[in-house]
Amino acid sequence: MTPRSRIALTLAAIGAGAAVVYLLTAMSSATSGPLAAGLARAGAFVGSIENRARARFSGPGRSAGLVWLDRANLSILKSPNEILLGAYDGQLPASLDGVLELESRLGTRLPIIQLYSAWGDDALHQFPLVMSNAIWDMGSVPMITWEPWLTEFDGRKHTHLPLREARDSHGMGSIARGDYDFYIDEWARAAARFKNPVYVRFAHEMNDPYRYPWGPQHNTKEEYIDGWRRVVTRFRAAGARNVVWVWSPHVAYEYWDLYYPGSGTVDWVATGVLNFGPIAQWSKWWSFDEIFGAKYEKLASFGKPVMIAEFGSLAVGGSRAAWYSDALAKLPQKYPAVKSLLFFETGSDQTVTYQKVDWRIAVDTATAGVVASAIAPWAPPRRETR
Repeated sequence: MTPRSRIALTLAAIGAGAAVVYLLTAMSSATSGPLAAGLARAGAFVGSIENRARARFSGPGRSAGLVWLDRANLSILKSPNEILLGAYDGQLPASLDGVLELESRLGTRLPIIQLYSAWGDDALHQFPLVMSNAIWDMGSVPMITWEPWLTEFDGRKHTHLPLREARDSHGMGSIARGDYDFYIDEWARAAARFKNPVYVRFAHEMNDPYRYPWGPQHNTKEEYIDGWRRVVTRFRAAGARNVVWVWSPHVAYEYWDLYYPGSGTVDWVATGVLNFGPIAQWSKWWSFDEIFGAKYEKLASFGKPVMIAEFGSLAVGGSRAAWYSDALAKLPQKYPAVKSLLFFETGSDQTVTYQKVDWRIAVDTATAGVVASAIAPWAPPRRETR
C-alpha cells in the first residue's frame, strides 16, 4: 500500500467516525431506546476502525508505553500491585488531546481515563461505546462515573415513572424497586458487548446533602444501598462481569461509611481529594494530609484497594507546586492501600462555586514538573524510552 493510499484510508475512517458522531448528536434529542443503542453501536464500530487505522499507520505509539499492565486481567485491575494513574480531562468526551498533553507534561502514560455520564433517554446518556473503544485502543482502561439524574427521562415514554418533579424524592428507592431496570439493563448489555474491563463509579458522593439528587436530602442510606445492589445485580445477570465497581463517598461529611453496600458488590473504595483554597466561605487552604489522612484508616478498613478518583489543588491561597510535592512525595509509603490516583484536569469547573475554577496542571509548568518528579519512582515501567 502506497503512502498516499494509507493517508486516504485513514482520512476515510476518520471522516466516517465524524459522520456517525454528528448523526448521534443530531438525533440525541429525538432518539431513545433501541434506535439510540443501535446508533451507538454503529458509532463504536466505526470509531474502532478509525482508532486502529491511526495506530496502524502511526505505529504502536501510546499503547506501547502501557504494555506493562495486563489490563485484560480483571484480577489485576481489581487488586493491582502498582499505583494506577489516570485522569479526567475537561475536553472529554469530544477529544483525548488534553489527556495526551497531560501525559506529555508528566512524562508517563495513564492507565485509566475517566468519563462522566448522566442517566437519561438521549443518545449521550447511552453507554459510551465510541469513547470506551477509543480509550481501550489507545492502551488504557475507561472509567465511567455514572450519575443517576432521574429527571432526564421522558415521562411520555415511561409512563410508570413518577412525574418529573417528584422523581428525586426517594429516587434510589425507585431504582431499587426496579422502576429503572429498562435503562440499567440496556447499559448492562452494552457494557457486556464492550467485553473489555471497564471501571464504573456509580452514584458517587451519595452522602453529600447538597450537590446531587441521589444524596441524603432525598434518600435514606438503606435506599441507596438497595439501589446500588440492584444495579450491580442487573449488570451481572446481563453478563457484564467485565465491570469493576467503584464506591466513592464524600469523606468530608460524617457517617459516610454507613453507605457501604457490602464487599460482594464493591471492588474499589474511592474518594476525591480537592483543595479549593480560600475561594469560598466554606473552604480554606487544606493540605492533602488534612483532607485525606484522617480518613485513610477507615477507607482502608473495608479491605479493598483505595482510589483517589478526583485529585487536585487550585492555585489560590498557597503554593500549588508545594501542595502537590507534599501530597505525592511519600504517598505509597504513608498510604499503601492507595492503588489508583486520577488527576482532575479541567479548566472550567463550576460544580460547587459561582465562578469557574481551573484545576489543570498541564498548563502549569512548575507544578507539572513537581508532579512528574514525584511519580517517576512509583512505577519505572511507565517511563518510556524513545
